[in-house]
Amino acid sequence: MGFADPVDYTVVSFDGDYAMLRNENDPSAGLTQVAIALLPEGITDGSRVRRVMLEYTLL
Repeated sequence: MGFADPVDYTVVSFDGDYAMLRNENDPSAGLTQVAIALLPEGITDGSRVRRVMLEYTLL
């Protein structure tokens, strides 16, 4: 999978200024920590987002 390939995540929790995301294609992988500032407005626990080249969009 390349850098420009889309990856879908589910927001699992929030920890201060960061959101913890679970990769939907590889649930056994560890959680990914992402700064909330990089994520779209309106995300909550359970929101789904797609990353393409470090740009996140709400699904």
